Amino acid sequence: IRGLAWPAVLTGWVAQSASLGMKDSWGPLKALVVASAVNGIGDIVLCRFLGYGIAGAAWATMASQVIAAYMMIINLNQKGYNAFAISIPLPSELLAIFELAAPVFVMMMSKVAFFTLLTYFATSMGTITLAAHQVMIQTLMMCTVWGEPLAQTAQSFMPEFLYGMNRNLAKHGCC
Repeated sequence: IRGLAWPAVLTGWVAQSASLGMKDSWGPLKALVVASAVNGIGDIVLCRFLGYGIAGAAWATMASQVIAAYMMIINLNQKGYNAFAISIPLPSELLAIFELAAPVFVMMMSKVAFFTLLTYFATSMGTITLAAHQVMIQTLMMCTVWGEPLAQTAQSFMPEFLYGMNRNLAKHGCC
């Protein structure tokens, strides 16, 4: 059920990134608040009162994701962008994106590989070790969430320093 919302989820992520890149945090915040309310109310109505169980929770989540993506698109359209337009990037634009994203991609894939390897070895060491590993990983993941807003904020300033009026590549460690 939730897989049906993937096009909306991806569209919402792109629209959210565009908004954050323009230093607009209000649009994503409004979409998050409305989507959270829709999800919460949907969970209560579909699961508790209508008895749909886990399927009801999935439908509520899907509806909230579609609504959030739509709100993000409307937010961009109100700023003068045609968020419904589809464009294919030029090869030079793809190269620029690759140059910016490659180090982050390698770092993230390395983390995923490392955590996968840790989990593999913890699994092979028995139930108690695996349980302790899961507690520690969940604690780590809970703590790493705190840094994500700071990373998003820092990334929203990056485009203007690389391409904008305040361009200063040496100051920001790019060259």
